[in-house]
Amino acid sequence: MEPTHSCKALVLHCIDFRFQEQISEFLGKKFPQSYDRVVLAGGVKELLENGERSITLKNLEISSRLHQPKIIVLIQHEDCGAYGGSKAFGDFFKEQEFQNSELKKAEALLKQQFSQPVEKYLVRLSGEITSLF
Repeated sequence: MEPTHSCKALVLHCIDFRFQEQISEFLGKKFPQSYDRVVLAGGVKELLENGERSITLKNLEISSRLHQPKIIVLIQHEDCGAYGGSKAFGDFFKEQEFQNSELKKAEALLKQQFSQPVEKYLVRLSGEITSLF
């Protein structure tokens, strides 16, 4: 049975207020008025820690079932307190490497559960949003 409404994207990102304006602007341009958001401290952190028992995964499943998004978008950010902030990494290159690794792990887990492609991004404190592969 087809849903009576669907969205273009399902987005998972962190709660950090410092990044909401940039994320909203980015998503509004990329998926005008057509995306679901799952927002939790650390973005993909809880998903990776709890796997199939994850509250994050349950929310993603509900959105996918009800709104059949065409793509899943994962957004992590610089200086995330859930990971100990930037000081836990020493420099931005190490932090970016770590967050890219987290995003790749999350993508692999989601590909086991969902058929949609996954896009991954990192938001800098400057507001710059970088696509990660």
